[in-house]
Amino acid sequence: MQEGTFVPSVAMRAFLCLALTLVPVFAEPAPEAGKWQSLFRGVEHRLDVTAEPRPMRVHQIRIDTRAEGISFFTTPANGDAPGEVTGRKTATFLKEFKLEVAVNGTGFKPITGEGKPVDVLGLSVSDGTVVSEADLKSGNPVFLVTAKDQARILRAPFRKEDWADADDALQGWYGANGMLVDDGEIVTTTRDVHPRTAVGVSKDGRQVYLVVVDGRQKGFSEGIMLVELAAWMKRLGCWDAINLDGGGSSTLVVKKPDGTPRIVNSIPGGVQRSVANHLGVHADPLPASK
Repeated sequence: MQEGTFVPSVAMRAFLCLALTLVPVFAEPAPEAGKWQSLFRGVEHRLDVTAEPRPMRVHQIRIDTRAEGISFFTTPANGDAPGEVTGRKTATFLKEFKLEVAVNGTGFKPITGEGKPVDVLGLSVSDGTVVSEADLKSGNPVFLVTAKDQARILRAPFRKEDWADADDALQGWYGANGMLVDDGEIVTTTRDVHPRTAVGVSKDGRQVYLVVVDGRQKGFSEGIMLVELAAWMKRLGCWDAINLDGGGSSTLVVKKPDGTPRIVNSIPGGVQRSVANHLGVHADPLPASK
């Protein structure tokens, strides 16, 4: 035995074993302190990087719905063309509709190339027009914004009348467990680890949060459980929050000063997926510095 080596007693070893059994199945991610940076009037971005419980990169967008120039937009229907919508990469969506920020939205089928017809798996409303009807059996929650840019989230079950005032809306993903936070309480129980996209709303409805967590990149960013994501959204300030389509679809794009799109997150495999619908934000430029 080396001099100075500590050998725990039998009682101490028993206590340590008991303590380890009481460690929760997951621990809330502990971020390195990130800073909010203003991108546009009423729009801020923050990147947090974690080492525990696994490497993760968490991109967050905070939107002040009362800021001048803020409005939301979701993917429109494709008219008489086949399918409900035409598939687009999130960067294409941002550029085509002259948006400042965009994320991927609802689940869809089939997975195919850009410009191909696809169907949205759940509710999608764009500028007051229903693009895809709600899936009332899935348990998927809904994020909506009214014509006055008042944001709110609906937890299933709900009725058609509940989103009658929606100007733009989309349905979440993962059934009842896609409801992450409801009235300030974490309600999901899902623990599988994947890249994720989520949207949340503050208690007063003023702040909307878009979150994209990179995943499937070992040692760089490995993904997040929905229970962890719910805890993160709650800590951000969300009173209600829902999970959107994730995995290879998870994408966050912002407009660069020259008007071209910039993919902010790191997509698994490095290839941006064409998806059915998206959630975008119009915002004014920041005031010129004096």
